[in-house]
Amino acid sequence: MKRAIVVAISVILALVVAAPIASGKSSSQSQNLGQLTAEWWNWAISTNPSPLEGSYKGGAQCNGEYVAGVFFLSGSLATDPETRTCTVPAHTPILFSPFNYLCSEVLGDPEPLDTACATPTTDAVIDPSSSFYARVDGKDANQQRIASGLFQWTIPVDNTLALPAGTYESAQDGLWVFLQKGLKRGKHEIVFGGTFEDTPFNTPENPSFEGARITYELTAVNKAGR
Repeated sequence: MKRAIVVAISVILALVVAAPIASGKSSSQSQNLGQLTAEWWNWAISTNPSPLEGSYKGGAQCNGEYVAGVFFLSGSLATDPETRTCTVPAHTPILFSPFNYLCSEVLGDPEPLDTACATPTTDAVIDPSSSFYARVDGKDANQQRIASGLFQWTIPVDNTLALPAGTYESAQDGLWVFLQKGLKRGKHEIVFGGTFEDTPFNTPENPSFEGARITYELTAVNKAGR
């Protein structure tokens, strides 16, 4: 049976994973947002426990410097509200996703994968009957739809969902927020979540449901040289 990974408000509605942490990856002006969303997925599964698990003060959710020059924030594997308290570098771009869908050969999607394999499900989920929100310090943030195209997704031996280790062709499509200028030094709050109405994940018994409300309580600090 086909398995799929969905991050809705970073709620994983089917499956989520973990893979070996990769350090020293670089970001440049030429690296587009689609490539960054692919790296976000490699980061999201890069440790066990995954950044997608639990509410912590510190912990995996706060180790978002996977790609140099960008800070990633994750959602959750659960549906209950979660609050994470982290320190982040000030004036550093931040990337997170209110909703995105991942397809992959390791999840049983037909091979060879198409670059748009995640598009039909994303189309169905972000229909106007559903709604997703992202707020930074109480103000609505710009959500943009971004598709990664095909990328290599690496899964380690020690992973949360017991998927076979290896590197697999994958693709994602979803709603993302990219804070290009990051956050000024000081205290900040980022909140994201949403409601699922008449999507492929709804059932007659559950025609509408709330995704996890994720709250990040962030302290942005200057780093050496800034």
